[in-house]
Amino acid sequence: MMKLTKPLSLLVALLCCLITAKAQQITGKVTATKDGTPLVAVNITVKETNTGAVSDVDGSFRLTASPGNTLVFSYIGFKTIELTLGNETNLNVSLEEDAQSLDEVVVTALGIRKESKKLGYATTSVGADAVTINRTPNFINSLAGKIAGVNISGLGTGPGGTSKIRIRGQSSISGQNNPLIVVNGIPIDNTNFGTNPNNAGADNSIGVRGGGVTSDGGDGLSSINPDDIENITVLKGAAAAALYGSRAKDGVIMVTTKTRGDSQGIGVTYNINYTNETPLDFTDYQYEYGQGENGVRPTTPNPTSGQWSFGEKFQPGMTQVLFDGVTLPYEPQRNRIRDFYRNGQNTTNTITFSSGGAKGGFNLSLANLSSLGITPNNRYDRRTINLGFSYDLSTKLSVSGNINYSNEYNKNPPNIANQDNSIPTTLYNLANSMPLYLMDEKKYDANGNEFVYSRFRNRTNPYFTLAEQFNNIYRDRIFGNISLKYNILPWLFVQGRVGQDYWSRDQDYNNFPTGHASLAPAPAGFVNGQFTQESRRFRELNADILISATREFGVFGVDLTAGGNQMYRRSDLNSAQATDFVVRDLYTIQNGRVKDPFYSLSERAVNSLYGSAEFSFKRFLYLNGTVRNDWFSTLSADNRSILYPSVSASFVFSDAFQTPPSWLNFGKLRVAYAEVGSDTDVPPYSDVLFYGINANLFPNVTGAGQPVGFSSGNTVPNKSLRPMRTAETEVGIELKMFNNRLGIDFSAYRKITTDQIVSAQISDASGFINTLINSGESRNQGVEALINIVPIKSGKFQWDFTFNGSYNVTKVLKLLTDVEGERITVGTHVFNGELRQVVGQEMGQIYGFGYRRDAQGR
Repeated sequence: MMKLTKPLSLLVALLCCLITAKAQQITGKVTATKDGTPLVAVNITVKETNTGAVSDVDGSFRLTASPGNTLVFSYIGFKTIELTLGNETNLNVSLEEDAQSLDEVVVTALGIRKESKKLGYATTSVGADAVTINRTPNFINSLAGKIAGVNISGLGTGPGGTSKIRIRGQSSISGQNNPLIVVNGIPIDNTNFGTNPNNAGADNSIGVRGGGVTSDGGDGLSSINPDDIENITVLKGAAAAALYGSRAKDGVIMVTTKTRGDSQGIGVTYNINYTNETPLDFTDYQYEYGQGENGVRPTTPNPTSGQWSFGEKFQPGMTQVLFDGVTLPYEPQRNRIRDFYRNGQNTTNTITFSSGGAKGGFNLSLANLSSLGITPNNRYDRRTINLGFSYDLSTKLSVSGNINYSNEYNKNPPNIANQDNSIPTTLYNLANSMPLYLMDEKKYDANGNEFVYSRFRNRTNPYFTLAEQFNNIYRDRIFGNISLKYNILPWLFVQGRVGQDYWSRDQDYNNFPTGHASLAPAPAGFVNGQFTQESRRFRELNADILISATREFGVFGVDLTAGGNQMYRRSDLNSAQATDFVVRDLYTIQNGRVKDPFYSLSERAVNSLYGSAEFSFKRFLYLNGTVRNDWFSTLSADNRSILYPSVSASFVFSDAFQTPPSWLNFGKLRVAYAEVGSDTDVPPYSDVLFYGINANLFPNVTGAGQPVGFSSGNTVPNKSLRPMRTAETEVGIELKMFNNRLGIDFSAYRKITTDQIVSAQISDASGFINTLINSGESRNQGVEALINIVPIKSGKFQWDFTFNGSYNVTKVLKLLTDVEGERITVGTHVFNGELRQVVGQEMGQIYGFGYRRDAQGR
């Protein structure tokens, strides 16, 4: 053993004393400047040694440092400060909120907030102003054109209508392409009640039973009052949404609502908003030739086309004889669209009570929306109550939650995508010399039926539609969640959360009017009109648990998250339909001589486990990986378990430079790969064979009658079906330059969707015609860019200019085979045309049929 000499021993002891005297224990507390709230998980770093600590649940911290060292305090959403130590050993530090920094905090999957610079994938966040300043009844329509790579369009079907949302194009050949909607971390239902009759939508939307009504009954997003929204985050790619696994094929729209006020005491805010909508028509109509056919104007009371303007040239003094023998001047009728429709009006009243303090707060709002559609008999009313709250029950335990209730009434949403009772179809095709006032005056004949004004009897007189057809939809909806969070250690917490979305459309009724011109003679199922009454109920329960740890070890950081989710969904439908009414114009089930009741039940459940791990180096290099495994109740035991992985990386090169260029404020490169799926393309019970009971009784061997069963449908079940799967690769770059006066966010992506479900023909000797198999494959690839420019910034005045653009191509690679030109039909029109998927071509090809001609072109 080596022994130190006495002088050397004294020297070592002296150095140890000097070091001990220099280093000291520093304690303190970090709070928010605004209200004194303790800040949890603030990073405190000793700049010279890269050591540090994290504040605990009451904002307290403890670390070792020496006089002259610099302590760096950083926290998401607050300005970073640096303090040089003197001889003090106790510090009370307050941090100010940073509006610009708040913009850099993103709500990611499962409702977890992260700094955007850590993310290796593209996301876009927008504040409440984007949906409240220039608002629409369905708030999502206000985001149209504001987010690169996201296409949002209202369908023009009244204030309660559906919004069509596509993120980075469409990937499904025959199923849905709608993003998952998440409110405060919990998914909610966004089923769209589309225009397809008999509940047979190719996109799995729900249509009205029977062919009498083809109106748009709205979607789930219309239940949210924009005044309750705090921010919206769009997770565009697979890597961003990977923790949602089987539900994330088409991206995720995350809505965060308000949970607390800005100040102590009770604050009251009243907001009233009014918008006016004017119907516009840019159609270039011709006013040279008037009503008639083959160059002849109507000169007898027998109705001609009424829908064609192929008559004679307009000349001064000419007359026309219209239906009911009315003689009128033969002259053009202009501004028909503006004359028929009215201005739409939307009025929103919201009163909000809120409070905030050191331990928590609440936000309670009551709102009323009253909307008048441009169609004269269409209106939409929505009354909502929203409560959000958060509170620290102790230094370690906190509770938060939200609940949203809406009561909605959609009266007479306009018919579209059909001829019968479709006002736009009639108006846009109406002969250009047919006066509207005459259509109104002569909507009834002597028997009270629709006056036949045209030989095209399906082109219903729009005033008869307004007077006789009705479609009333009532919906009550309540959704929300409550969560408990326990901070085991300053860097470790566990959270439990349960949420529910429940809605009922217990009053959904409509009619096909008695006396309709197309009912003479009456088609099957429409004797003297038709009345349909439906009651739908939907419930989805989500329960999840999450445990998360965040630590820093010198220049390295680790963020680990693990959890599980259980989802249960149930939907019920009671429907009754009646025709051949005893008393005319009394539309009730009891008044119909022929009644057709119907009931259906659908249930499904998914159990999930998931986890993520994030590693960082010097706060400029981040690597993140996630994995989720779903177990489906709707799949066979062999296919029930499916794994969805992702990996992403982010390199903040502006922070990696010792001395970055003066013009560069922020620069980041990102790359990601992920696999996600879809939980809607394999409907419940699709692997089970069902039987029905014939209504007729057939004699058995004893001569007594007995019911006979039969297999339902023409498709044989397939127990091997799997949900479709999407694998996506994404790269991107983000730049902020010239003192944040110029910002660029660019992404390029490529995703391959496999295991798409297509219909394969089988031998009809089996008693079936086809079966469903996993075979289809498609490819999406594109780019998207967002550019922010601040041309003028002077004092309190600032002008911001934002430009975004995207380009996407979706190509069908395979159906049953990968042979070029192979096709399937996914939609048809009753007259002419098909929507096809064709191998080698872009998705959604529209085909029409022409006339076969001889050599002379006849």
